[in-house]
Amino acid sequence: MTSLNVRSVLHSKHCYLVAIVSAWVSSSTLLAQDRVTYLPDGAAAPFTLVGEVLDSTGEELRMRPSGGLPQSIPADSVVEIETHYDPSHLKGIEFFQNDQIQDAETAFREALKREPREWVDRELLSWLTRCYLREGQLTAALQTFRELVSSDPLTRHWGLAPLEWSSRQVSASLRQAAKPLVVESRATDRLLGSSLLLFDPIAGPAARAELNDLARNTNPRISRLARAQLWRLTVSNGDVTQNRLINWQNDIDALPAGLRAGPQYLLARGYVQIGLPRLAAAEYLKLTILYSEHEVLTASATLEAARLIGETGLTQEADLLYRELLARFPRSEAAKLAKNQMLTN
Repeated sequence: MTSLNVRSVLHSKHCYLVAIVSAWVSSSTLLAQDRVTYLPDGAAAPFTLVGEVLDSTGEELRMRPSGGLPQSIPADSVVEIETHYDPSHLKGIEFFQNDQIQDAETAFREALKREPREWVDRELLSWLTRCYLREGQLTAALQTFRELVSSDPLTRHWGLAPLEWSSRQVSASLRQAAKPLVVESRATDRLLGSSLLLFDPIAGPAARAELNDLARNTNPRISRLARAQLWRLTVSNGDVTQNRLINWQNDIDALPAGLRAGPQYLLARGYVQIGLPRLAAAEYLKLTILYSEHEVLTASATLEAARLIGETGLTQEADLLYRELLARFPRSEAAKLAKNQMLTN
């Protein structure tokens, strides 16, 4: 049996370097140059190029170094991008960090009007998706994310995708928005739509067939996410076994970190189903600590971990998690449930 020390988990320090760093915002902004730090395969130390970023996608970054010819850098090798941002872009991030979400949305939309670079537009769309997710505006999050992946199907922001990872039906408005997507030409749209309709009593069988087809898609992000989406059926049908969970863990380990949150959530649910609550809690906590980009899913995982830990008698550790949830995701539905749980303890 896996042991779990929640205090040590919550106080561990994890450093994540997001590849968005604001640089110069002054009268010389237009003359400022971009700086890209990357780590080539086999290199002991990173390199830095100075010049102009031409594009940045989930596959590669294209850059024209000062005085040189354009070159491509694999996206996975990029450590940091320093560039100049529109003041509204920077203000939007500040508003978001202060939980002033409507102000953040306004600022990001203003920046989109003025930003000429497509790759920075995608960053702004990712911030807007975060805003909508935090507010619970899932239909708006769906439409904004669709716009993002339409220009970059391999985006590093797939962790924000408004996919469904539970066995419940989604809201009527979200089902209505999802139905046309299942027959769209873009595989990204079909994945989003099929995920949201998988447990729909009418559209569910077609969504399942589409996910089975997408599991063979040439876009590895789509194929891997589609296969993991089908695990929801296994959990819902009560067909989870320990050997199956071992296979799921191997599949998760092979995923890029940005794609792990949803599959990790289902792995934790599987351990609940086979009667290993502490191990399930430990798996849920990986979203709390490691794979937290999708706030709705992370909040739900943190709530489930706290519940499981409390049920095993570790009430102080559970209380720590409830407080963590309330501090980090105060707007979430999970936070409301956490408040109620704390009142009854």
